[in-house]
Amino acid sequence: MRPASLSAQLRRRVTAVVAVLALLISAGTIVAASVIMYEQFDKQVDNAKALQTRETGQQNGRPKGILAPGTPPGTIVVLRNSSGVSVASKIGHGEYDNVSAEAIDALLKVNTDGQKHTVDIPELGQYRAVAQYNRDHELMVLALPLETVNTTIVRLSLLAVALGVAAVVAAAFATRAVANAATKPLRSLSATASTVSQLDLDRGEVDVPAVPDPALPPEHEVAQLTGAFNRMLGNVQGALKARQASETKLRRFVADASHELRNPLAAIRGYSELAARGDGADSAFALGRIDSESQRMTKLVEDLLLLARLDADAPVEMQPVDIVAVVLNAVSDARAAGPDHIWHLELPEEGFEVRANADRLHQVIVNLLSNARNHTPAGTTVTTVAGIKDGQACLMVVDDGPGIAPDVLPRIFERFTRADASRRHNEAKSTGLGLSIVQAVVASFGGRVEVESRPGRTCFTVWLPLAT
Repeated sequence: MRPASLSAQLRRRVTAVVAVLALLISAGTIVAASVIMYEQFDKQVDNAKALQTRETGQQNGRPKGILAPGTPPGTIVVLRNSSGVSVASKIGHGEYDNVSAEAIDALLKVNTDGQKHTVDIPELGQYRAVAQYNRDHELMVLALPLETVNTTIVRLSLLAVALGVAAVVAAAFATRAVANAATKPLRSLSATASTVSQLDLDRGEVDVPAVPDPALPPEHEVAQLTGAFNRMLGNVQGALKARQASETKLRRFVADASHELRNPLAAIRGYSELAARGDGADSAFALGRIDSESQRMTKLVEDLLLLARLDADAPVEMQPVDIVAVVLNAVSDARAAGPDHIWHLELPEEGFEVRANADRLHQVIVNLLSNARNHTPAGTTVTTVAGIKDGQACLMVVDDGPGIAPDVLPRIFERFTRADASRRHNEAKSTGLGLSIVQAVVASFGGRVEVESRPGRTCFTVWLPLAT
């Protein structure tokens, strides 16, 4: 048999507890009511006995006290003395009736201890009787009918049972409603978990649903569980989105890398064929182009390998580095490589150190300067500024070239991003990875790189932590 749900178990347990409590309360009520009613009835028996005790003897063959005022109707009095037995039953005011011999025999068997006893009298039912000797040494047996008391107790018992059953039924319905309301958030959790379990999480874009807000106080356990479950689903959703973005980026990267490698390989192949069938001059030209394309391909592969290591969070040897010295060397190299550009420097009087890797930092500055040289026309002024701002090292490379197109600017640090024609000058020397390397290296230093551009001014700003 399939195990019952939590809601069904709660209903069963609560209903069982209510049923037991109703049974105990009903039984206790009936017992208490019976004891109280019997105590009150015994007082009536005592009062009737007192009346019969004051008026002893017989009159007209009947007990004198049978018709005494205050004697309840239905009272039976039996007197037995040396002369015989007299007995009568009061049926109303001033009226009495005879009692059968079977009733007399039953009453005469009552213990004469003066205590009240319950007696079953044939054809009359249950009576409460007391037997004792009066002052005339007569055996007096007095009995009052229990019919009214028993009927009341039966009615009270039926009422108690009915109320108990009603309480159990009401508890069952109330528990069902409460259990359904209490477990509704849990059912939402289960439904959401079931939906998530059926999703194809291994591929494509996945939208992970959240559990509806249970509208409960924050301290409620179910609300806390729902919040924790939604946070878990949020983390899963974030991880899936990150995976999808990574996969998309990787596919694009592989496609771009394949395209970039295909071009020099095709050129190398073409020039190889030319060198194989050409004369001396053609062969020398072809070999020179093969060497140039080989160098380009080598640079591309080296950049790809560097980015792969940075993506893998390979450890970088960090140390205090004098950034002013590195800037001076990089700008000197850029001035030699780009004599057709104007190179300016704005440096503080005293050097300062950043926490970085000297070789990687030099590569960052070289790439920024090369980017300015390769994508701006001759005569462009490139200014390199280094200083301390807001507790950080600030390095800026500014040029007065044509600027970066607005549609390219948001993805300028993406791999193999190409500038528009307004900034193309010597793109053949570019692998399209320089700015991606800049961003990755700076991030590995714990810094960040920013860019702003408009016609006549393009500024790359590198923020780095100071050496402590």
